[in-house]
Amino acid sequence: MRNSTMSETYIGTTQAACRLHLSVQRVRKLAIDGRIEGAFKENGRWQIPVSSGGMPKISCKNKGPKGTWRKQKQKIMTFIHVIQGIIKDNRNNKTQNPVIAVKMGGHSFLCNEVRIPGFGRLIYDPEHKKNCGATVWFEIEPDIALQMNSFEQAIRA
Repeated sequence: MRNSTMSETYIGTTQAACRLHLSVQRVRKLAIDGRIEGAFKENGRWQIPVSSGGMPKISCKNKGPKGTWRKQKQKIMTFIHVIQGIIKDNRNNKTQNPVIAVKMGGHSFLCNEVRIPGFGRLIYDPEHKKNCGATVWFEIEPDIALQMNSFEQAIRA
């Protein structure tokens, strides 16, 4: 597979792939596109010249179109949490500042109610406390199936 002409050393696609940390198919594609400098086909096999450092030279020209694999917007989780410090301040100062924080990507929103269509809503209403004294609660649609776990069950598992 090695061929020496005019003090240049040639290697095949498998050896080039190992040296470049690429797949053999990628090396062949680079050679077909003319991006491996000095590469040519001889007897149906690619002959790839290596530099004095033992590496093939790959040119950056003709890279082709930009990849299309990330056309969809990345999905970032939305987090909803209750800020207890504001609840305490509201209780002490007799105010009703929003206590529910909704974080979507780099944006945060404060509100008193969050509706989740098809599931229910998270509510802060200190004027209409629940029998247990809760000022923040989540109401869900009656046909939503629940899966309930406690920390003790998770630790045992």
